[in-house]
Amino acid sequence: MEEEVIFKVQNGVGVITLNRPDRLNALTFNMVKSISKHLISWEKDDNIKTVIIEGAGEKAFCAGGDVVNLRRQVIEEGGPPTELSRNFFYEEYLLNYKINQYSKPFVALIDGVTMGGGVGVSMHGSHVVSTEKTMFAMPETAIGLFPDVGGGWLLAQLSSGIGAWLALTGERLRAYDLLKTGLVNFYVSSEKINNLKELIIQEPSEKNEEITNLINSFSSKPEKMSIIDDKEDIIKQIFELDTIEKIFHELELLINMGNDFAIHTKKELLVKSPTSLKITLKQIIQAKEMSLEEDLEMEYRMVQKCQSSGDFYEGVRAMLVDKDRKPKWNPSSIDKVDDIWVNHFFESLKENDLKIKT
Repeated sequence: MEEEVIFKVQNGVGVITLNRPDRLNALTFNMVKSISKHLISWEKDDNIKTVIIEGAGEKAFCAGGDVVNLRRQVIEEGGPPTELSRNFFYEEYLLNYKINQYSKPFVALIDGVTMGGGVGVSMHGSHVVSTEKTMFAMPETAIGLFPDVGGGWLLAQLSSGIGAWLALTGERLRAYDLLKTGLVNFYVSSEKINNLKELIIQEPSEKNEEITNLINSFSSKPEKMSIIDDKEDIIKQIFELDTIEKIFHELELLINMGNDFAIHTKKELLVKSPTSLKITLKQIIQAKEMSLEEDLEMEYRMVQKCQSSGDFYEGVRAMLVDKDRKPKWNPSSIDKVDDIWVNHFFESLKENDLKIKT
């Protein structure tokens, strides 16, 4: 049986290869623990200068956490909550923070689909390299969750309502828009990614600026494929509003004027979990004023409440297991999701809270 993650050290470079291409390199609990273990070890090793993370196969860097397998295991164990449902996200969020704080250059080669948990193990690093094959999304509201792994924090840093728009709708971005928003640092054509990797291995460095120079020697401008450029004003008009009700009201006004963007956006939002929409908007608004550490601690409270609320595992069932695409959300509509329900997702877990720094 092949390893789910392959770890190699080459000329002072630690190389992490996510190795589940048949599952779009989706992260399991064991993968999360193994990556954390190696990063801690490599950070202490003076012989390791740089870390690279990549995905096996032609399609994906990493499509997210393996929530299908998580759902199956948790149900088999009679939960949620179970030890796995608590520990999976606990360890994953600690890993996300470790990558953000890593003391050596951390180069993520996101040459393909990069969603959910894949964002968490790449975009918090010092050097995030996109290609023409990169496709970014945080589509969690479609499965009764919210943009986690610090992805909500990354989106909250974006201006003009773009973060809230991406978080609520799960819209997909390509390299041009990722560079424009600052979600990635670099663009290198896919055919040159292996050459870039080999050059970093030949010339490893503990200095971020030296790795930056190596990547820049391969970088170019991506094709202008944008879903943002001509919509910035209308995105701001809608998604800088501070409640879901106001967003839907604004959409209705625009729909009455025949606006195609509003028609499409309302259609997208109506299939999402009503609870997820409300907690996600609150998350994005709060995360704007938070550090990543504070955000991840908030997200852990949210994800534990999501697992016990029902929508998360129902969303996974409908979208990824049975694939009937007909989730039975509870509550079933926005007007039934009151503030008391929303606020409980943000309440302390007391002794079970995530503490990034202990």
